[in-house]
Amino acid sequence: MVAPGLTELKFRQKLTGNAAELLRKLKELHAELKTLEQDAVDRDSLTSPIKPLIDASIVNHKDKGVRIYAACCIADILRLTAPDAPYTKSQLKVVFSLFVNELRHIVNPSGPYFSMYYYLLESLSAVKSIILITELKNADGIMVELFRNTFDDVRPQQAKNVQICMSELLQHIIDEAENLPQEIVDIILAQFLHKHKFDNPAAYRLACDLGNNCADKLQRYVFQYFSDIISMAGNRELSHKELEDFKTVHQLVIELNKATPALLLNVIPQLEEELKLSDVAIRTLATKSLGEMFAEKTSQLATQYESTWRAWLQRRNDKVPQVRIVWVESLVNLIKAHGTLAKELSEGLAEKLVDPDEKVRAAVCRTIGEFDYETSLHHIQKNTLIQVGHRCRDKKKSVSKEAIKTLSVLYSQAYPEIENGTKTAVSQFGWMPSAILHAVYVNDNEIFSYVDNAVFTTLFPPRGSPASRTQRLIIIFAALDDKGRTGFLSVLRRSVDARFYMTAFLQILKAQEASPMANKEAEELEEKLGAIIKILCERLPDPVKWSLLLYKYGKIHDEKFVKSISDCMDSRLSLKEIKKAARISLTPINSEVLSELIKNVGESDEHRQVSGELLRSISLIYPTIFKDHLAEITSLLRDPEFTGAADSLHTLAEFAKQFPKSVPADARAKETLESFLESGMVRQAIHATIVLSNIPNNAQACTDIAESVVGRLAVTSTRLLKDLAILSQLALYSPQAFESVSSSAVSFIIKKLLMTNIPEQETMYESTEDWVEKQDLDEYSLSKIMGLKVLVNRAIVLLESDAISAQDAVRPVFKLLWTLLSQEGELVAEKNTKPTYEKMVSVTDYSHLALVIQDPVYRVRHGLASRIMKYLRSKELHIRYLAVLILAAHEPEDEWRMQVRNFLIHQSKSQESAESNLMLNELTLARVMHLLANHPDFVLKTSPDNVFSDAQETHTVEDLNLAARYIEFYLETMANSENVSLIFYIASLLKTVRFANVNEHTQNLYVMSDLAQYLIQEKSRSHNWTLTSYPGQVKLPRELFAPFGQSDLSAEISKKSYLSSEWVRAREHKTERKPRVQIERKMGQAVKRRSRSPSAVGGDGVEDGGDGEEGVSSPARTKRAKKIKSLEHVPEEPIRRMASRVAKAKATVYKDVDTSEGEEEEGSDAMASDQENSP
Repeated sequence: MVAPGLTELKFRQKLTGNAAELLRKLKELHAELKTLEQDAVDRDSLTSPIKPLIDASIVNHKDKGVRIYAACCIADILRLTAPDAPYTKSQLKVVFSLFVNELRHIVNPSGPYFSMYYYLLESLSAVKSIILITELKNADGIMVELFRNTFDDVRPQQAKNVQICMSELLQHIIDEAENLPQEIVDIILAQFLHKHKFDNPAAYRLACDLGNNCADKLQRYVFQYFSDIISMAGNRELSHKELEDFKTVHQLVIELNKATPALLLNVIPQLEEELKLSDVAIRTLATKSLGEMFAEKTSQLATQYESTWRAWLQRRNDKVPQVRIVWVESLVNLIKAHGTLAKELSEGLAEKLVDPDEKVRAAVCRTIGEFDYETSLHHIQKNTLIQVGHRCRDKKKSVSKEAIKTLSVLYSQAYPEIENGTKTAVSQFGWMPSAILHAVYVNDNEIFSYVDNAVFTTLFPPRGSPASRTQRLIIIFAALDDKGRTGFLSVLRRSVDARFYMTAFLQILKAQEASPMANKEAEELEEKLGAIIKILCERLPDPVKWSLLLYKYGKIHDEKFVKSISDCMDSRLSLKEIKKAARISLTPINSEVLSELIKNVGESDEHRQVSGELLRSISLIYPTIFKDHLAEITSLLRDPEFTGAADSLHTLAEFAKQFPKSVPADARAKETLESFLESGMVRQAIHATIVLSNIPNNAQACTDIAESVVGRLAVTSTRLLKDLAILSQLALYSPQAFESVSSSAVSFIIKKLLMTNIPEQETMYESTEDWVEKQDLDEYSLSKIMGLKVLVNRAIVLLESDAISAQDAVRPVFKLLWTLLSQEGELVAEKNTKPTYEKMVSVTDYSHLALVIQDPVYRVRHGLASRIMKYLRSKELHIRYLAVLILAAHEPEDEWRMQVRNFLIHQSKSQESAESNLMLNELTLARVMHLLANHPDFVLKTSPDNVFSDAQETHTVEDLNLAARYIEFYLETMANSENVSLIFYIASLLKTVRFANVNEHTQNLYVMSDLAQYLIQEKSRSHNWTLTSYPGQVKLPRELFAPFGQSDLSAEISKKSYLSSEWVRAREHKTERKPRVQIERKMGQAVKRRSRSPSAVGGDGVEDGGDGEEGVSSPARTKRAKKIKSLEHVPEEPIRRMASRVAKAKATVYKDVDTSEGEEEEGSDAMASDQENSP
């Protein structure tokens, strides 16, 4: 009897027959079962189909329909009989095996039985019948197979409800199972691996659902999984394969943190322990993994696990560089994702910028370069970025490369905001081009290549309209500091030089192609080709590699190649035509940009002055480019409203010097130029005179101008300064015209101008300042300076004429200049002593000049050193003036001293490569010794006639330390393992001679000789150099030294030591107390009588190829040397005791004096490039 309210199953057929019949019966059974409700069915009526449904003939039937309908019927029975399944445990294993097998077919939504497979899946998940499998013994294999099949079968294109049922099905098992098989945990975790994540995103999402919805149950399994692996790794050194597996495990942790961070509750502390393990590979891996986990945007690990966060932060100081690098590289995404942590992390970045290991410093620079604009603006401190700027001059080139690249990228990102005038962007990034260009002062070809790449590809990308590129050029150039501008012009100059030599290279290729292969001309062309290739490649980082490539191309004789390179170098082409070129294309400045600059010069906007300066600089470096723009310039000059006349005339003047035949020479052009002589400003008159003097067949006009000007010279004239400026240029560029009035002009300048003072001028300056800016001088004083320039320019030109008459004419000028110099006059001649006039410079004059490099006024000593370096580079000055630069050893301005040092190092290398100058570097020591022996700071307290007297006093320790710094400076810049023996020989040779002219201070010479020998030996020991006996002979400068008349006297002096024992003991104690690597300290650091300046390494102990400045802006104040009393007379040798020239006081920084008036432009700073003059 059926209980009231219950429904009885009416199906009574036997489940037998062929496949079709059996399928029909199963369909009928399923149709009835699915309509029955769990609480409204008579369970006894379900008995008849229960056992037949699990019969092997059905569950293993070959027909898919039979199997799936049977499975659905069983699922319905389990639903209707829940919670008490009508099957035994062994029967349930058969049932679930059937379910697992049939569910695999759900992957095919177009199959005939898809609806039934879905029905089965939905029934098991909705009714939770699947949990019965967790109660079975030895059913782990079935569960594992179900999980594996589910993850294999789930597909992104499957219906959403199918995926939801799959997820619920597996969640039920996880929730109900007391112990999950480890294989199931492995299957779930495997879905988070990178490969699986992207191969089957649906399986990844399914695993995420399980991890998030079953976190409480899965946490212990995940912990155990990682604990077993990590503990195994911590007990021994891992093999390569084990380490790779270990990396995979950590990658899995990272992915879990992204998707299901709750699973890692107990895993994070394990990673923290890894940070403390001795195994470097594991420690590195843990640092990297945690870094990525902290960087996850939604992650709160840093606050949830503060102990782990602090332990991870400490890895920045790990003893192994690789760990520190990994820590640094983790900061990119971390700072981007968590701005609240940026301040602390940015400080860590700054620390690592001065890390002892170059790879760490390079990694920091590279990392900062990966930040986007917003991150670097708001989350990276400016001081940190400034430190990156310092690394542009790092001695390790890998660091410089990354720093230069980083700054150029950051600036390029910020440029749109800088262009718009955004103050925060200008402050944070506007200085970066200067820092990049400061790197050229390192004077290394590889660094040059990095700067070139940054300039030509990033700072000035080859894209945009001519107007926009010109605007960018103006904005960047306007923001450059003085060193930056010099560096930029140096980069352009190198590009122009490369263009010149490449043109020569192509011309030789063309000539070779046209010439027979076997004749003398062909051999000469081959020699020329080799010379040109050598010049081209010595400017590149890898000369050998590039030489081979150029020789290879030289053999190809490819016309297309030659034409392509020629087009790249044609500045008249548009950017579109040359945009693929790099170094030699000069893309920042071509014909299009030049037209825009010329237009800007005439505008009244804020960029007019910068445009004018750019035009002037370009005209100095690359005047050829103006050939197609002369009409534009002359047209503008005729416009009375044109405000850029001075700059345009300057440009035209520079062009006229190089290409006089191309200058407009029509009557109208001459009239326009002459109008500037009458009514123009001084600068305009100067440049107009240069142009007029260079126009062919214009000598008579220049003579007329000279006569007119001299005829109206008067000290009370309101146009005296301009008239003298005109004469100064006529003397230089039209000497024939000037010589026609030279006697009158020179007489006026010397007698009426320089030798007199206007009474009211005598008390004009009552300031206590040691220096008055040129632009602040009154016109009469400026006229005196201009008068001197007239005399100097004439002397320069007279060099080309008869030497005897030239010397007669110039001797009074030299006398005047030396008098002004010796009397410390306010007028400092900026002169160039030509070889013809060298014999007119006495030893005394030379010594006086040398001491000027230690003048109390910074601008004086800076000006002298700059001129000496410029003319030494161009070989217009005798090599003996190198010794003068050594006296900059105590220069109080660190930056300037480093520039002098870099120049000396480069000059030393260039002299070594010249066979004829093989000993000039070494003989410079003899001249330095002569200067030091006569230096007023090193006069002995007593100086008896007998140099062997035991009663004589020696120099104090402080005096010897001061002198030692000069010699150390020389050794730093000139000595190497190859020439140290020769230098030592020269130093010892000085004890075999006396001064040539007088006997005074001869003992000082022997003191300096012993001091030099001691320091050379000390340096040789610290550098592991071998000192051997020099086999050759050396002739010391005859004008400085003379041999002894008595050989026994020479021998006695050679045996005697002139160094005080007190100094020797102090020196030995000093070198014993510090590591050998610190013996060569930064210049001037050993001097105790001046305050210490920031180290050249920024105070961080990191080697730096730069100058140690903090930031890129000029300091507000500059150090100066002590004032030296003037001499009442000029003795044969300087013997007076002077105050130390080591800096103490502060003085105002002076702007560069405008040298455009009254003389030819010098171009860029002496230290910017070894290629001062373009070919």
